[in-house]
Amino acid sequence: MAVHTYGTTNIAFSSFDTWSNNVSSDSNVTMNDALGDAVPSNSNPTSASEIYNNNWFYGSLQVSTGGYVDISATGYSVADSQGATIKNVNLDESNLTLTADESAAYPRTFVRWRAGGSGGSTISTNTVLTLTAADQTSTTVFYAEFT
Repeated sequence: MAVHTYGTTNIAFSSFDTWSNNVSSDSNVTMNDALGDAVPSNSNPTSASEIYNNNWFYGSLQVSTGGYVDISATGYSVADSQGATIKNVNLDESNLTLTADESAAYPRTFVRWRAGGSGGSTISTNTVLTLTAADQTSTTVFYAEFT
């Protein structure tokens, strides 16, 4: 997963479009916009202390035909996804877990997690992939392969 890490000082608003699903350009950027899709959720008004010294996940999920994946983090869950842009997860407050749902995908079976799409390198063959601030820090696309 791609992780954007902030230190304890000098938060540049121009960096929000790197990791926030809600910010697509550097014009009129606000903290509320950047944290609007955060997990765990933040309440308005927001402050810099909610961002600095934290590691922010950003990325997406792709699933091969007939497969299903459950996505979860503190206060966030999606069941039986067949692909999604994953919410921005503060990895210092919650891990992100992707679970291949073989019962929903029957008769298909889970094969592996790949980085970057269907032709990417294998990450794991376990049905459960738990991501922290130290795992797959440059992977922005997670692909669940089923056969």
